[in-house]
Amino acid sequence: MYVAVRGGPPGLAITRVSTTLAAVDAQVATVQRAFAFAGLGAIAAAAVLAWLLSREVARPLVELGDAARAIADGGPPAFPGSNVPEIAQHIVALRAMHRQLDQRFLDLVHEREETATLIETMADGVVAADARGGIVMLNQAARRLLGFGPDDPFPALAELFYDKAARELVAAALAARETEPRELERDGRILLVSGRALPNAGALLVIRDVTELRHLEAVRRDFVANVSHELKTPLTSIVGYAETLATESSAGTQTERFARIILSNAKRMQRLVDDLLDLSRIESGRWQPTLARLDVVSLAGDAWAAFADRARERRVEFTAAATGGRELTADPDAVREVFTNLFDNALRHTPPGGRIVVSVEAAPGGGGTTVAVADTGSGIAPEHLPRIFERFYRADPGRSREEGGTGLGLAIVKHLVEAHGGRIEARSTLGRGTTIRIFFPAAEVAV
Repeated sequence: MYVAVRGGPPGLAITRVSTTLAAVDAQVATVQRAFAFAGLGAIAAAAVLAWLLSREVARPLVELGDAARAIADGGPPAFPGSNVPEIAQHIVALRAMHRQLDQRFLDLVHEREETATLIETMADGVVAADARGGIVMLNQAARRLLGFGPDDPFPALAELFYDKAARELVAAALAARETEPRELERDGRILLVSGRALPNAGALLVIRDVTELRHLEAVRRDFVANVSHELKTPLTSIVGYAETLATESSAGTQTERFARIILSNAKRMQRLVDDLLDLSRIESGRWQPTLARLDVVSLAGDAWAAFADRARERRVEFTAAATGGRELTADPDAVREVFTNLFDNALRHTPPGGRIVVSVEAAPGGGGTTVAVADTGSGIAPEHLPRIFERFYRADPGRSREEGGTGLGLAIVKHLVEAHGGRIEARSTLGRGTTIRIFFPAAEVAV
């Protein structure tokens, strides 16, 4: 390797300097070796430092993961220690979560044990099933009521009943549909079965033994029917003698006034006895509707004829109209009795100048007919409304007694409607009137 430079001492034009490449290569190799050794040392130092740091950071994280898995498996977790602030915060948070989960798990266990104890001590049978119908929980009362021993295998929910109504109830509960309680007879006992869907898509059945209750109801119906029947003969005699005394007594005398009072109360007792006999006959199932096609508007007008004079004196207006059809299939005598009781009740509570309206409309899809009787009377307080169809229940006892009500009219109406497979409901606003809505399902007339 050489270098020539122009100039130099006087008389010389060019100065040239040269050396061998071996010396240059030796210097370069020396520098390269120095850099290589320094790089390898730096890499080794960095590796050692990274290994130490990774052990300090990764080991607590791995142990923290093991502790989380132990918590998930229900075992005792081993929490690591760490000097890294961020990891230490996670360890503290996991410890607090573990304590809270332990406390909540204990609370759930206690609640489950209390619930299981309550269910086992219930007199009603309780059966719970999953979405597939497999039994997941039942109490001893359910085994006893359904005729299974303590160790007998329990079938799936869909195979539990042979009665069609009960099987439909189970299917509806599993499908999360609304169901009405059903009665069925099993081993000589009457069971009331109600079903409800569970949040996990399963179903819950509650089974109640109502054998004794139905027996007492039958005894009560027979007693009321027998007593009412026995009262008819003496009441007829009292009414006859009272009418004779009232007719033969001089007008305005004390005898005539007392006879009129006796006659009025005797006739009231006759109406009460007749209503009791009708209600007992309907409740006992001895009465069955004789279906026929009838014009509801015309029948309502015929039933109103008995109240026309009273309504005229009190200036109460009556209208009846139909929307989309005025015919239904029902027992004419029963529908006339329904209108008679509803009109009597409405007229008794409607002030002078009021209005009573009967409206008839066909249910959507031809599934039946809805009949509504609305008045502009005093209305019923909300606390009384759910109980107005109970026998002898009066929202205003004093006024009902003064006007001769027996307290059985709406109860008879309810049972007559339900005997047709229908339903009844009442809506009312104090001071604005009451509306009774009745739904009659579609039915075929037997030929």
